Amino acid sequence: MFNSIRLLWFFLMPLPFLQAQDTLIFVKSVPAIGLDKVSQDNYGHLYISDKKGNINKYDSTGKFLMNYSPQKLGMVTLLEAFNTIKIFVFYRDFQEYLMLERFLGPMPYLPLKEEQIGFARLATLANDYNLWVIDETDFSLKKYDRQFNKVLYKTALDLILDARDYDITFLREYQNNLYINDRYSGILVFDVFGSYKKKISFKGLDFFAFHEDEMYYLQNDTIQFFHLYLLSNRSIPLPLKAKYVKVLVYNRKLYAIRPDGIDIYQIQKR
Repeated sequence: MFNSIRLLWFFLMPLPFLQAQDTLIFVKSVPAIGLDKVSQDNYGHLYISDKKGNINKYDSTGKFLMNYSPQKLGMVTLLEAFNTIKIFVFYRDFQEYLMLERFLGPMPYLPLKEEQIGFARLATLANDYNLWVIDETDFSLKKYDRQFNKVLYKTALDLILDARDYDITFLREYQNNLYINDRYSGILVFDVFGSYKKKISFKGLDFFAFHEDEMYYLQNDTIQFFHLYLLSNRSIPLPLKAKYVKVLVYNRKLYAIRPDGIDIYQIQKR
């Protein structure tokens, strides 16, 4: 009798892997040309660069708000808007970066000092307004003090990655950790002092983002979510053959980026 009750309870309980997936309801499309890098601030505003380095800002409904036209023509290597007050733009070809204010007014290009940073493959804004830099000259991760032009922390990467076979495409500080994406080996996790913690084995990615306590990314026409603390996974399939290249999520809205526009969906729980 007791075993029968246990068996009945097992079949009635809401097992996570049997629960229905969230569904997507199409809202609108926003046309654009040559979209490249994307980011989103804490208010849901979208920042999207094109292949000429122009940066467009949209509100959470997809309404165009304003544009930044660069003083130099060049592709943006990394665009980061999480701070909301300052929009960080890094140009690898120039070895320079911008700190745009939220109205995207013109600002001076700021160089990375060659004495401290040999050649920056990638750089991003830290929560304390300093920079995280991947320096290819000595293959290291550096925390760079913008005000005093000095390296605060340095971590050699040659014991973590193969210096002959890596492809670092993105990095982002979130909830007191730094996440670095290597397309070949996965996502490397460091603490705020640059000390290596672990590797998350998600390979083949170019870009990822965060929403609340989850990391998410686009892979095989599906949005994959990974809970940072529970280590659980969930997914939402996208329409087939839509040719999306990146996705962003905010307040139960999905922004699916195509090279020629943005499709906005409402995420509905089943």
